[in-house]
Amino acid sequence: MVPGDGGRDAARNGGGIADSAPDAGAAESEQAAETAETAESTQSAPAAESAGTTGTTGTTASGASSGAGSARSGLPDVPDLPDVPTTAGEAAPSEDQAQAWAAAKRKANGDELEALLLGGVPRHTAYEVCKAAGIPYDEARRYWRAMGFADVGQARAFTDADVDALLRLGGMPRSGLFTEEFAIQVARSMGQTTARLAEWQVDALFDAFDTAGVGSAEMAEFGYRIGRRVLPELEELLVYVWRRQLAAAAGRVRQQLQEHAEGQQAVGFADLVSFTRLSRQLSEEELARLVSVFEATAADTVAFGGGRLIKTLGDEIMFAADSPARAARIALDLLASMRRTEAVPELRIGVAYGHVVQRNGDIYGTTVNLAARLTSLAEPDQIVVDPELAKALDPDAAFALAPIGTRMVRGLGEIEASALTPAE
Repeated sequence: MVPGDGGRDAARNGGGIADSAPDAGAAESEQAAETAETAESTQSAPAAESAGTTGTTGTTASGASSGAGSARSGLPDVPDLPDVPTTAGEAAPSEDQAQAWAAAKRKANGDELEALLLGGVPRHTAYEVCKAAGIPYDEARRYWRAMGFADVGQARAFTDADVDALLRLGGMPRSGLFTEEFAIQVARSMGQTTARLAEWQVDALFDAFDTAGVGSAEMAEFGYRIGRRVLPELEELLVYVWRRQLAAAAGRVRQQLQEHAEGQQAVGFADLVSFTRLSRQLSEEELARLVSVFEATAADTVAFGGGRLIKTLGDEIMFAADSPARAARIALDLLASMRRTEAVPELRIGVAYGHVVQRNGDIYGTTVNLAARLTSLAEPDQIVVDPELAKALDPDAAFALAPIGTRMVRGLGEIEASALTPAE
């Protein structure tokens, strides 16, 4: 265990780690960042900055005829920097000097980007962070693992922001209102969700770089300049979306309690037909594009219909809705939207209605298993529903149901299934 030693007050009052100094590498990183900032301020500013705009990356200087960014649509204009600093009359640098300076510039750019994304220069060890936050090391490690952070030992990989986060997480059980297990669940939910979000956004950014012709040696520099402009806006947007989703989830729970129908939901699966065969025929880029179009179209359709996209599995998506009619409408809209999308093959959809168990953002239970099994029974471009959903939809004139006979569902016995279509 690591003692607190008054580290909590040190972190709050001093904004850092008591009795700890950055190592030489951290000092060099700070110096490199300051040097790069100074150099940047003396060069011509990107067009978006000179125009007084903030948080945009699509503006370039009018009439620009040179510079790395002038021919890259959608990215800020970043002037080319020489690989080796030279002055008039000096001899041309040797190849070794040029390569060494280029490597130093890339390192400085990478250090700047890391410090920007982390909110500070990594300079503290795990021990120092725990001491400042007054949290035992074993407890802190449980939080870090829950958030999905790799074990870095006692490397200087932490910033002052890590102290603040540890204070917040450790403060939950110490307040007496929550247990440590609750704090770990909070950490895990945020870690797993934001890990995928971060991967998704970085992939999109690098795809934009690749399309714009940005070389690997320039990516850190472009990433830093773009991140400095848009990171505050993205952070605010993330909090906004989270609050809206939190309010929607709380509203659903409140409605279920009022209606005494806790856990009653409609669950659907939509599966791409012949995806295995297509994966052998298409190139990796074509396959990735197919999955991306499918997931994006499905997510928009489910959200528009008032449902929730529970998970995506490449060639399959899982969604849920609080009412049978809403789930049925989503299923019909999914078929219609995919038919309008030439890049996506046919769908099979299965939907069931009943009790589910909600846990960690996912849902489980017999109803979920039944919906998955019904999907495998459906023909291409067909929606198959279970008896409970068919019964609930029967009075609704907007839907047509046609019995397709008794089907043997693996693990669940015989089911009287029906095919769902829109009413004529």
